[in-house]
Amino acid sequence: MKKLAIGCAVFVVLCVVGGAAGSYFVYHKVRSTISGFTQLGQVPAIERSVRNQSPYAPPPSGEMSQSQLKRYLAVQQAVRTRLGAQATVFERNYHRLLSKKEATALDMPELVAAYRDLAGVYVDGKRAQVDALNQAGFSLEEYRWVRTQSYAALGVPMMDFDVSRMIEEVQAGRTPAPPTRLIPLGPTGPAANQKLVKPYEKVITDYAPYGFFGL
Repeated sequence: MKKLAIGCAVFVVLCVVGGAAGSYFVYHKVRSTISGFTQLGQVPAIERSVRNQSPYAPPPSGEMSQSQLKRYLAVQQAVRTRLGAQATVFERNYHRLLSKKEATALDMPELVAAYRDLAGVYVDGKRAQVDALNQAGFSLEEYRWVRTQSYAALGVPMMDFDVSRMIEEVQAGRTPAPPTRLIPLGPTGPAANQKLVKPYEKVITDYAPYGFFGL
């Protein structure tokens, strides 16, 4: 039952991201593929391996430092390097999902099947992320804040959701809330951030597939 519940949580996320409305018919169409998502149950335990568990208080100005940005990019590079050839598969499926601008519930079996095969890759990426966070001295809170500020400064639209929290909700028997935080299209945030990220625009954009899924 827990395995099925975790799979259903991921199904909910894909419905929201794809703009689709779940239905009884679609649920039963994808049920046979759901078991592949059970590997994601490891994610909360992996994230608890982050050594810096301190809460992060962003500066009132909302401005990132050069050091924070460089450490953030180092973590992203570490994730991509660890994934190796698998990174290409991850990126291709990310763009495939985003291309579903007019997705309906009937598109969901195809999307779920695609991401079932990436569950193991995601877990590998999460382990790489945690190792890199520990190397950089980042807490998850600070890292996520820098990630959000970076994409906002470039105006790259991104839905940011916490996979680990969703899985913990399911494991506790609660229905996870769908992701609601969306970075809007168009540069926003402090002018200093926009100036800071400009030289790194291409590399930050290239890393968008990882940021989208919380890596």
